[in-house]
Amino acid sequence: PLLIMRRTILLLSACAVATAWVTPGLTPSLGLRGPKIQLSKAPSASPVARRAAAQLLRMSTDSVDAEEKFVTSDKAQDMGRGTVLAKGDIGKVTTKVKGLYDAYPYPPEAVFDGPTVGYNHRWSWTHAHSFITGCAPEKTDIEILDAGCGTGVTAQYLSHLNPRAIHFDALDLSGEALKVAKERAERADLVGEPNNAVFHHMSLYDVADLDRTYDFINCVGVLHHLPDPVKGLRALAERLRPGGIMHIFVYSALGRREIMLMQEAIALLQGGDSSDFTKGVALGRDIFKVLPDSSRIKQREVERWAMENERDSTFADMYLHPQEVDYTVPTLMEWVDTVKDLDIKFAGFSNPKVWDLKRLIGDSEDALRRAEALPKRQQYRLAELLDPDTFTHYEFFLVKGDPSKKDWTAASDEEIFGSYAIRQAGLQPWPSQRVFDTDYNLIELTDAELAFLEKCAVDPTVETVELDGVQEPRTVGDVAAEVEGGITRKEILNLYNKEFLFLRPAK
Repeated sequence: PLLIMRRTILLLSACAVATAWVTPGLTPSLGLRGPKIQLSKAPSASPVARRAAAQLLRMSTDSVDAEEKFVTSDKAQDMGRGTVLAKGDIGKVTTKVKGLYDAYPYPPEAVFDGPTVGYNHRWSWTHAHSFITGCAPEKTDIEILDAGCGTGVTAQYLSHLNPRAIHFDALDLSGEALKVAKERAERADLVGEPNNAVFHHMSLYDVADLDRTYDFINCVGVLHHLPDPVKGLRALAERLRPGGIMHIFVYSALGRREIMLMQEAIALLQGGDSSDFTKGVALGRDIFKVLPDSSRIKQREVERWAMENERDSTFADMYLHPQEVDYTVPTLMEWVDTVKDLDIKFAGFSNPKVWDLKRLIGDSEDALRRAEALPKRQQYRLAELLDPDTFTHYEFFLVKGDPSKKDWTAASDEEIFGSYAIRQAGLQPWPSQRVFDTDYNLIELTDAELAFLEKCAVDPTVETVELDGVQEPRTVGDVAAEVEGGITRKEILNLYNKEFLFLRPAK
């Protein structure tokens, strides 16, 4: 058993090195190296690991033709295992994806009674609109689509943060996930409200069958699991109204290097029998258990993913997914550009601070100067090259129309104090002199800033509407007049820049 286990680990390491070697942008040094373990200290192999090892040893002596079906594409870094699997019947791949989520409905968050607790600026129409354009929107009676809603976690947030929505559709491929989503909505007392999701059991590809267009489309963790992400993105883009916003989340190849290696290792050990996801989870967990602590795959799992992977559904989604596409900045932008003929434009990553090169090379005046002279897309690429582990995914906005942002620092005092003030709904703890920003940094407010925010109308949520009704925004000047000692232009702009305050220009 010890000899088999050693061979298994060495073969897994060899596969990892080979994968890294054929992957553009990676080098053999990024792969795993053969572990240096002594037999007296080697972990004992379980029956599952022994069977898996025997399977791998048999496969390693098979013909070249048998090996070729596991060859990693030369675009693996950009396209993940999806490139290989999607070459077959797309319908078959879709059925496998549905099978995974029927077996393990995702995300696995518990269902509870009452409205959603928490805040995510990406799912607030007002916050997202202000983030992109610099201005709070004129209208909040919007129509929403959640494309690939899963068990309804994002759908509940979208309902909660957009109480004035007049229609909301949510769709998913998995009937089992939708059962949970519907229960979640019922227990949140949202059923019957116009801002509650109408759930549809269907493919994202068929969204045109709903015969609607939308102001706000959310698609988190879905497009990278389609056999044809280009077709999926276009299906959504065709449903976006002029001036509409789309929020998207897809995987990054660089920050998921070890995940991609483990995905392929498990697939090899399964020997083509990948339809039983329960067995796959057991196999994957057993491999992690026996891998030496020196393994980079194991180290990354322990350091970054182990806590969320305690749940089998999360583990299966990460390591056993039958279809996955992973991007880099260049291929991400190429993908986004496939819908530019529909007037769809990239409007920025929703976590801009992590892309700021000052945090990486700010101490080098020369390097920073060179970096800031690069086109924006190359600056993004430089950031992920210098800090690959940080970028495990991309979250970003697309807009239909002009993505330009108003510069309030260039506005006159008359324009600023004549605009309408809206307080962000997610400030916590509230009311308090110290509150968290969207990156969970604790920010100290001045007395005037706190007093001003307390007097502002809050961007409505389901909870505030039920408790206080909807407050109509007043002008910055009217609110400022009630602040003892007044408030300065600089303080107003500080609140705006921290995204604690949204400004809607006067008509």
